[in-house]
Amino acid sequence: MIVRTLILLASALLLTSTPLTAAAGPTADPQVTSLRTNNLSEPLAIASGTPRLSWQLSAARRGLSQQRYEVHVASTADKLQTPDVWNSGQVTSSQSVDVPYGGPALARYSAYHWTVRIWDETGTASAWSPAAKFETGALQPSDWAGDWVGADDAVGPEWTDYTIDTDVSVQRDALGVYFRGRYMWQLNTTEGRMRLRPHVRQADGSYVVLADVDVAADLRPRNNLRITVSGQTITTWINGQQVDQRNRSDVNAAGLMGFRVHGDEEGLVQRLKVTNAAGTVLIDSAFPTYDQTFPVGYVRAAGGLLVKRASGTDLELWPTNPANPLFRKDISLPAGKTVVRARLHAAAQGIYEMRINGVKAGDHELAPGWTDYRQRIQTQTYDVTSLVRTGAANTIGAELASGWFSGHVGMFSPNRYGTRTALTAQLRVTYSDGSTDVFGTDSSWRTSTGAVRAGSLLHGETYDARAAQAGWDRPAYPAVGWQPVQVRPSATALLVPQTDQPVRVTQQLTATAIASNVPGTFLYDLGQNMVGVPQITLTGTPGLTVRLRFAEVLDKDGNFYTANLRSARATDYYTFASSSPETYRPRFTFHGFRYVEIAGLPAAPPASALKGLVLGADAERTSQLTTSSPLVNKLQSNITWGQRGNFLSIPTDTPARDERLGWTGDINVFARTAVYNQDSQAFLSKWLRDLRLEQRTNGAYPSIVPTVPEQFDGGNNNSGWADAGVNLPWTLWQAYGDTGIISEQFDSMKRYVDSLATGASGFIRPGGDYNDWLSLESSASDTNLIGTAFYAKSARQLSQMATAIGRTADADRYQRLYSDIRNAFMTRFVAADGRVSKGNQTDYILAITNDLIPADKVEAAGNHFANNVASAGHLKTGFLGVDGLLPALTKVGRTDLAYMLLQRTEYPSWGYEIGKGATTIWERWNSINPDGTFNDVGMNSFNHYAYGAVGQWMYGTMAGVSAAEPGYRKAVIAPAPGPGINFADFKYRTPYGEIASRWDRVGTDGLKLAVTVPGNTTAVVRIPASDPSLITEGGGALASAPYVSNIVDEGDTVAVTVAAGNYVFAVRGVEGATDYVDLGAAASESAHGLTAAPSSGTGTEAGRTRRYSGLQVPGSWFEFDLRIQAGQPFVMRLVETFDQAQVKDYEVRINGVLVNHRVNNRSKGGLDTYQFLVDNPALLTNPTIRVRIQHNAAASGYDPSLSDVWALPRT
Repeated sequence: MIVRTLILLASALLLTSTPLTAAAGPTADPQVTSLRTNNLSEPLAIASGTPRLSWQLSAARRGLSQQRYEVHVASTADKLQTPDVWNSGQVTSSQSVDVPYGGPALARYSAYHWTVRIWDETGTASAWSPAAKFETGALQPSDWAGDWVGADDAVGPEWTDYTIDTDVSVQRDALGVYFRGRYMWQLNTTEGRMRLRPHVRQADGSYVVLADVDVAADLRPRNNLRITVSGQTITTWINGQQVDQRNRSDVNAAGLMGFRVHGDEEGLVQRLKVTNAAGTVLIDSAFPTYDQTFPVGYVRAAGGLLVKRASGTDLELWPTNPANPLFRKDISLPAGKTVVRARLHAAAQGIYEMRINGVKAGDHELAPGWTDYRQRIQTQTYDVTSLVRTGAANTIGAELASGWFSGHVGMFSPNRYGTRTALTAQLRVTYSDGSTDVFGTDSSWRTSTGAVRAGSLLHGETYDARAAQAGWDRPAYPAVGWQPVQVRPSATALLVPQTDQPVRVTQQLTATAIASNVPGTFLYDLGQNMVGVPQITLTGTPGLTVRLRFAEVLDKDGNFYTANLRSARATDYYTFASSSPETYRPRFTFHGFRYVEIAGLPAAPPASALKGLVLGADAERTSQLTTSSPLVNKLQSNITWGQRGNFLSIPTDTPARDERLGWTGDINVFARTAVYNQDSQAFLSKWLRDLRLEQRTNGAYPSIVPTVPEQFDGGNNNSGWADAGVNLPWTLWQAYGDTGIISEQFDSMKRYVDSLATGASGFIRPGGDYNDWLSLESSASDTNLIGTAFYAKSARQLSQMATAIGRTADADRYQRLYSDIRNAFMTRFVAADGRVSKGNQTDYILAITNDLIPADKVEAAGNHFANNVASAGHLKTGFLGVDGLLPALTKVGRTDLAYMLLQRTEYPSWGYEIGKGATTIWERWNSINPDGTFNDVGMNSFNHYAYGAVGQWMYGTMAGVSAAEPGYRKAVIAPAPGPGINFADFKYRTPYGEIASRWDRVGTDGLKLAVTVPGNTTAVVRIPASDPSLITEGGGALASAPYVSNIVDEGDTVAVTVAAGNYVFAVRGVEGATDYVDLGAAASESAHGLTAAPSSGTGTEAGRTRRYSGLQVPGSWFEFDLRIQAGQPFVMRLVETFDQAQVKDYEVRINGVLVNHRVNNRSKGGLDTYQFLVDNPALLTNPTIRVRIQHNAAASGYDPSLSDVWALPRT
């Protein structure tokens, strides 16, 4: 018997469940709440098409279900009773999620209010729900009224003819100097001599190499290089000697200068002066501390600009981008009119903030977010009704930064999507008389610059408060010196409404001051590795510059550690305008950090002056998990913080270093955890559209989405990476019941799966570039095994999704494909004894979780897998095995090993990371080595959520909550308590409402389980108990519990079906037992130190898990520890199992002493329970005894087969 239920610590918690989102107090009558449109709460500009309406039901009773509904949609809230848009009438349907709008076609830029009521299972009607609304935006490109405008940021005539005079050292191999934007003169020492190697950069990023110039006569460590470009003539001097002069007819008319290295090349620039033909000094720097001439590169403390690649292929340094442009337009709204709705719609090539009359519009950050700007650009809509004024002047303002569009992206150079930022916006004001005014960006807008002198998502923001133009975004500002905007080529055809939650400030953290080892710097700890920006209040003097740097960790000596950020400077600068306190928060960058270093002040600011503003997709948190284990609770915190930090516009791999890319493999393994923790439906659906648009013409998916033009895309069709294109729609369908995303992505998924056949041979798919990334195995898994397993998984998932949308022919086709791949996998990789390929943990995980093992070898394979884990004592998986590791152990009946891995604290483990101070999930199992040193700085993120995929097992198995049907219309609550955890409390908001599972242990073998099932759903609850008679519900007999039906004894569990409501199940243990052994259950056997003869085994017999000693093996045995009350006689109770009529003949020994010889002749299969007294004082001296069950060596009967053993007090 397995008894695995729980007891609540407070009886009140047994009966109630605190919702994640506050709602009106329920009554016995049905209530309709939580209205959503397209899975969002009151969206302001939905895309064209048919809106999907959803609601939730609640009542203070059991059994609530919907039989009918009625939806009203009206143009205003006061018309909902007699709607002027759509009345669905009473619809006989239980559907309450994704109900399609059935009214007339939606009009552009219009508001729609809606409400719903339902009739429950008794025919009782609910009250009408509180009204909700949604709005439409532009339904086609011609609906957009704004031009695309930008500032004149072209290189000016001062960068036409000029001289570069610089002192440089080639530290390793080569250093290139750019001029006129496309010429790159390289000093190269790779052949042991100095050569000048001129290059001309082509439009596609490649280079044409011109003839070398040998300058080997002088190999000084510091060389003076002077380049003059005048018209078409380029003259070069090295160390005062002219070494080259050439004329180029293809020379650019004008262009900036810069530096470049490739691969392992490295250079040091000690001094730089650039003077144009008119004598104007354009750049003059010896690169002192805080020098910001170039936004990347490392300025050494001793002076000098280090040009060294930290990641990627190339590093290019260009002078600081122009200051962020400001835009403004004064408008007037007519007097005598009443504004009923004012909406500001905006988008940008770059990132922007909009303002109305001095107030920021909305609370979005880093809008419009990241897409492949060549294919689509998201628009945002802001409610600014309260900000506009009739009968008075109004000002629309905007600020624009490079962002992902033309700033540094990943480990790549800037200007990947374009070189010039642009803004488009329109303010639409609707009056009570039905008229509308529209004010769009056009050539009448004016532009200037402000206090943000440089901004980069990777490198930070430079803010000079002296350059701020106070009041620039308010009416009556004189705008002296502001210039006309440039009207840019239109990208309106690419505009789409943003369909997911925007990036917002979601939390604020406080700081603690800590000691700094570097004089003049001050360190602060926010206590959590977070993603966002600082907010700080400081006092300085006019012109004083303060530097803020950011780090995820400190080294073992407490030093600020940034090497793992690679080329990302992650540095903000603030220059004071006055001596009064000034508050600063960057707005056009973000950092991944826990620690902040402040330099440039004479004294340390108080810790209270610094806050951490957490940024991320503002998706609702949908789960809470608390257990009796502080370690597991901290792991849960680390998982959720990792998700919050990497769900920022796209699902990134890491938010801190110079990468922050949408690697498909990371989200592929993490998606099932993600959908539990946050409402990820809209966020991941948006990213899947990005993925679909990046699909190659041959059907392949890249490994990075969005791709970065002309840069590395991670490779195509990599196993476990590209398969995200199938696995994520499947995951969203399972979590939310969303077949819309299946229909939207289906043809793309088909093209992808079909493309895999091209590279496969006999249904064996090559694995690609990454294998089981960062695996700890001594020998990497066969890449063909990984490729073939994911090929099978994608084919099967595609077949299932085809069935869901009625594409039966495709369903049959891909099911046959799965079968063919499965057969090929079994033939190639599964040995006759059940071993899988090399025997790596991930080999077994992929085979077990994808059902790729023949039925007659499943048990053997499971044993091999379990033995691998048990003998190693730890995990060895990389990225592609971690999500299936614990589920695979549970699937083969070794949940005890899963609990062991979950709670391990030695390296490698999740607990090891926590012991080293982790507050998020690391990229590597050993990002910090046991000796406190760091791993490879080239790839060592401390916020990388892939290994957090263990969460899906914590929620779905430990807590036991999963979907029996896609979307949780029918759920499963099947907790699996294990060793080391005494309770687990889990709440999860499904599309239908909150589902909850809390279990607590009671005594040695008792449990209590409290569950909540949301309205209009049912659940199958699997209670860990061996017999229904041991279970009560609400204090009464299980069989008579209201709304509990279909009671099924499954052996180790009892399954019941329950309707909506709250339930409390209790599993009665044996009263007074000092210990209990559940034989055949791996967790219980492990906890009791069970050992056995080679012939011994486990299985299920008479509906119970059991252990036998060995059929026809006289003398076979098994033994285990049993806790007793020392010095007190006790009763041993045992349960035997029989599969047929037979005679059992065996001995029971305690500490080697025979205490009972059992001979039992039973006439049929079933269970027998017996007990005997143990009162020999010699056996009672210690609180733990060793019990051996041994087949009688001289017996002719059957071997012992036992399911349960108790130690009970003598009565």
